[in-house]
Amino acid sequence: MVLSLPDDAMSGQDSEHQRGDARTGDFPRSAAVLSRMSAENFPVAARILPGGVRQHLHALYGFFRLVDYAGDEAPGNREALLSFLEQDLHRAYRGTARIPILRQLQVTARQCGIPQDVLVKLIEANRQDQHVRRYADFDELCDYCARSANPVGEAVLHVFDRAETGLVALSDRICTALQVLEHCQDIAEDYQQVDRIYLPQKDMARFGVTEQDLLAPRASTALRGLVKFEVDRARRMLRDGSVLVGELRGTARVAVAGYVAGGLATAAAFAAAGHDPLAAEVRPGKARTFLEWGRLFVLGGTR
Repeated sequence: MVLSLPDDAMSGQDSEHQRGDARTGDFPRSAAVLSRMSAENFPVAARILPGGVRQHLHALYGFFRLVDYAGDEAPGNREALLSFLEQDLHRAYRGTARIPILRQLQVTARQCGIPQDVLVKLIEANRQDQHVRRYADFDELCDYCARSANPVGEAVLHVFDRAETGLVALSDRICTALQVLEHCQDIAEDYQQVDRIYLPQKDMARFGVTEQDLLAPRASTALRGLVKFEVDRARRMLRDGSVLVGELRGTARVAVAGYVAGGLATAAAFAAAGHDPLAAEVRPGKARTFLEWGRLFVLGGTR
């Protein structure tokens, strides 16, 4: 996920790095990170959720976006910045984090019992982004999503004390689907700005899509066919995973229904745009998101 932040949005002074030789760049302030929540495909922490739950979801969101910033946007040595972030995550689990956002996270991690290895996976995914820029097939992409997306859902289930094995498996399908949809939204940006292509190479070859097609002002017929294929696959994964909503009650059901609804609304937005993410930004409509949210909350997903 791309996170746009002001150049002066820095925080987290650290005595171990005063000389700047261990890492370059720094981290954005908490307010700069949290201000991005309104641009998400789904409500991160709806106002109807209790304050304590919202606080935990805000803390998780701040960490997720901070990791993305370190891996995608930070100037200088991103690998060093990711390593420092992992060090401070370890400190957070000892109650001694130095980065403000990690200090907020340490409270959530302790109170919700979120395993440290779940959050470390997100840092590992961003390290992978520094070296891996193409994915041979969908299985490879799903393996990446197991670190870049699925831990998000697992952490959220911990907030609601429902991180059970079967429910986490359903959450993984939802999170991978949401990641695939986001990759489809950001095709041009990922390729042109950071030379990354998350469309599986096997699928590109099948549809006759070349990398040059990603530079055009409008998607070719072949690319639109490929995007539709990926979006339809993500929609099926969302439908399969939406069974999770029916297994939850109360605030957990409200929140997870919102995440799934945002994905389904995004898939609908692709259809409305002719599956062309190059000609215009594809974003879910609020009305469609609310409609999907209400349906999921009442019916509990598709079995």
